[in-house]
Amino acid sequence: MKKRVMTITFIICLATAATIYAGTGYFMKCQLAPQKPQKTDKPDKTTKTDKPENPCEYESQVTFGGGMFFNQITGYCCSCKKFVYLSWTKENLPAEMKDRIKHKPRPKPLGEIWNSKTGEVMTVYACPKCKGPFLEIKKLSDLKHCPVCNKSHFVVDKSKPRIAID
Repeated sequence: MKKRVMTITFIICLATAATIYAGTGYFMKCQLAPQKPQKTDKPDKTTKTDKPENPCEYESQVTFGGGMFFNQITGYCCSCKKFVYLSWTKENLPAEMKDRIKHKPRPKPLGEIWNSKTGEVMTVYACPKCKGPFLEIKKLSDLKHCPVCNKSHFVVDKSKPRIAID
């Protein structure tokens, strides 16, 4: 009985450890998401305004979160026209790792902006390449519009894998 409980406990630990990771990378694409048909009382007449605009098909990989030993900020630089990342070393590293990993401090923000539409305070950082400003994108659900065409067609490309970062 004790051996069975230990085996089950070990299997549960393995299963949960495989699903826990620090960061995730997604392949994003400006494409039309599948839409559900809408029921209306009007006859089926389509006008130019009823048709969705064509997406620009821009593609990019976007990573959120950090790794086991680092944290990361994600953003889009309008000057560089690409997603950019700022990373720094986590504070509570094990003693044996502090000697192996070069310490990198958390980047200082340029400032904060209050969004009157949402009430959210957003942090502005300097792009690591051109030093231009960019806003932090905290999570995947905050990324709704394509950064190239500004249409709401920017979605996860389901035909490509999701990347786990540990």
